[in-house]
Amino acid sequence: MMRGPDLTGELLKAVSRSFYLTIYWLPPAMRPGVALGYMLARATDSVADTSGADSARREAVLRAMGRAIAGEADEQEISELKSQLAGEMADAQSNEAESTLLKRFGDCLSALASFPEEQRACIRKVLRTIIEGQLWDLTYFRERNSVENDEQTLEYTYRVAGCVGEFWTELGYVAMGERFCSLARRDDMLAAGVRYGRGLQLINILRDREEDLARGRSYLVSGADVGRWLNRADYYMNDGIDYCRRLRGFRLRFAGMLPALIGKKTIALLRRARHGVGKVKIPRRAVYACMFKALWLSMIGRAS
Repeated sequence: MMRGPDLTGELLKAVSRSFYLTIYWLPPAMRPGVALGYMLARATDSVADTSGADSARREAVLRAMGRAIAGEADEQEISELKSQLAGEMADAQSNEAESTLLKRFGDCLSALASFPEEQRACIRKVLRTIIEGQLWDLTYFRERNSVENDEQTLEYTYRVAGCVGEFWTELGYVAMGERFCSLARRDDMLAAGVRYGRGLQLINILRDREEDLARGRSYLVSGADVGRWLNRADYYMNDGIDYCRRLRGFRLRFAGMLPALIGKKTIALLRRARHGVGKVKIPRRAVYACMFKALWLSMIGRAS
């Protein structure tokens, strides 16, 4: 599986050091699929965030990437796309690792083609949803600067992060079966995975809200009760912890647990920050405390 280019080593580490550590702890059966899914999502996100190109141009390239990942593009389309990514889009990146990733998008497609059919379907499904969210983000704020209701907020958090929790669950069952979690709990785990992903994205929205407002966009309705959204994010983090404790195996539990515990620390800091929003930074000692707690919870687990 996934012969050829090493997409789970130095390039992944350069693009995201923290996620690289999560990948390291995953069981070997899940590691390649999660890593490739992340790399593809990071590549599309790099295009979506390329400020040096206008939004219409980014939209066109994102749609082409979506067709290529879905296996719907012909050889000429893929060749043109790789040239665009390796040229104008890579050149516009301020992060060298992201520039390299775009230049190696063809390697990612080759790796995807080497996966077993069921795992490939999982990766394509989550990328389709993520790209839908990225396209919505690009197009919606051309004429508006705020979402209109809470449903739009929740739909956005699903498309860019809730679907990732769903993906981890589906891929886990495909790659590991009962070794991932009890099959009888599959529906409950899928729903909890969605809530967990949504919660992590809500934390990002709350933490970055002032910066987003300065850019002329808000993912919460005008005058939103920030405290209510913090409560919801905290509830989702509790869901995430419970989700991870039900996974079968120490490595699985630890790989999934740490983001939820750090998320809860971030929520606590945001509650103390001005208006419940603003840039907050988790102290290193707090991160270590989260790691030790994740180790402890991962060792004791719970009945699944």
